[in-house]
Amino acid sequence: MSAEHPSNVADGVPIASGSPLDEAQPQRWRRLGWRVRAVGWRPWARLVLDLLIAAGCAACDVRVRSAFALGEIYSPLPQSAYGWLAVASAALLVGRRRWPVAVAALVSCGLLLGTGSVLTVVVAYYSLARHTRALRTVCLSAAAGGAVVLGAAFLHVRRFAPHHGVAGAGMALVLAFVALAAVVLPMLAGLYPRVPRHPWWWEHRRAMLFDILLVLLYPLTNPAALVISRSPSGGHMLWLPAPVVFALVVLQGLALIWRRRYPTVLAAACIAVTPFTLPSPAALPVGLYTLAKYGRSRRNLAVACAAAVLTLIAWSAVANHFVASRVIPASVFLVVPSVVVPVLLGMYRGAKRSLMVNLKERAERLEREQHLLAAQARMQERARIAREMHDIVSHRVSLMVVHAGALEAGAAGDNQVATETGKLIGQMGRQALNELRQVLGVLRESDGHDHAPVAPQPTLEDVAVLVEESRAAGAHITFETAGDPACVDSAAQAAVYRLVQEGLTNARKHAADAPVRITLRHLPGTLKVVIDNDPPTGPAPAPLPSGGHGLSGLNERVTALGGTVSAAPRPDGGFRITATIPTPNEPQR
Repeated sequence: MSAEHPSNVADGVPIASGSPLDEAQPQRWRRLGWRVRAVGWRPWARLVLDLLIAAGCAACDVRVRSAFALGEIYSPLPQSAYGWLAVASAALLVGRRRWPVAVAALVSCGLLLGTGSVLTVVVAYYSLARHTRALRTVCLSAAAGGAVVLGAAFLHVRRFAPHHGVAGAGMALVLAFVALAAVVLPMLAGLYPRVPRHPWWWEHRRAMLFDILLVLLYPLTNPAALVISRSPSGGHMLWLPAPVVFALVVLQGLALIWRRRYPTVLAAACIAVTPFTLPSPAALPVGLYTLAKYGRSRRNLAVACAAAVLTLIAWSAVANHFVASRVIPASVFLVVPSVVVPVLLGMYRGAKRSLMVNLKERAERLEREQHLLAAQARMQERARIAREMHDIVSHRVSLMVVHAGALEAGAAGDNQVATETGKLIGQMGRQALNELRQVLGVLRESDGHDHAPVAPQPTLEDVAVLVEESRAAGAHITFETAGDPACVDSAAQAAVYRLVQEGLTNARKHAADAPVRITLRHLPGTLKVVIDNDPPTGPAPAPLPSGGHGLSGLNERVTALGGTVSAAPRPDGGFRITATIPTPNEPQR
């Protein structure tokens, strides 16, 4: 048995959480519903369920066994032992989930002792198919167990038949019914949840199960089998020997398994063998219904209907010795249920099926169009954002560069500090404009391009440049590096650059005159980054605009690489950012 312990699984079928029905229910009833679902798969609840099943099977089997008189069924043991044997056989069902093969074998062998465990056998073979993983083991066990069940049923029926006047045909029907009810149908019910949703050529599992049941039940419903079985001489029935007719009936039933895949071939074969097997209710109505529902050519359907009508009229004329007063009613009685009704019903079901397929395709097409419209709306919004950024930010930064150039030109060498400051501001403004153009290019990128034209990612060497730029602006920065940086990949280097950039930006905003210490430690398998600034010594500067998303963005970036980030104020009033980023063991090449 497979381990299915989650609480959202019931009888092997997962239950979707958060469904509209659950949302519509009150919270109290929803919790109660989840408890009921969860209880069904707890170990003690399964044990209680198996005990209840065993008790019900024992009570039913004892009652069924006591309903027969002494001598009517197979009885190798004393009469007083059968009740206890039925109870013991039902008690084996407690282990049906863990030992399904052994339980089915013991229950089947118990039938040879005359236990009469009817319901117990059904549950045992259902558990065999449901809880045995290997399908080959299921098939072999079912074949051997089915032979034992049929043997025990034959021993019972052979004693029961003379008391109630059951003939050989009735015995065969009883044995066939026992095989279906005790072995085949429980096996199909147990295998049903394990079948894929779209098996082979069937649309879904229900269609496959229906066709299999149709094949199994067809020989019992076909009147040709009954006529052959009741023939006293077994001679030439319907112009062919009885064994040949019986073989045709069996082949017709087996051919129904492919009725959805080859409807035209099946309909032609049914029409061809109709004169040799009784027409109604034979495979002919099923074949014509399938052709009308699944066939692609209306011409083939018309030809098949005409051939079937002519065949039935000819068969009724021969069977009634060409007496017109008897041929016409017989022909109408055969044509209407065997041709007219199946074809009309099949055409209706086929039209409904085509309509549902068209509606499904239309819904999928509308969904795709909706996604395209949503993508188009996103692209339009991105273009609008790009235009706004270009009109607002570019204007301000360009104005800053112009004023920096005027400051540099106005100093004219008289003030070296003003000259250097103007030059530095101009360089930083031009760099900001270049980066802004790259961001706008990404925003304006259409869906037709697979890759955005991104700029080269910053490296650890750019961190030193970033520190020197801040020092040139007057910041007191101590930068230390320890270890071998060869193991740091490009993504981690870009993350380190953004960490240092954000740390220096926060230090300029909140503690402009405080010294900053930056430490990069390359440890085996990790890279540790520490950005530490002291508390401000002077009054707080004018607040700079801030979005408040810098540290959260860094946390997302480092977490995506498998690392951690912590940012918190120090007890003395300073601030510290610590990040740990995993690095590969081998050096980057």
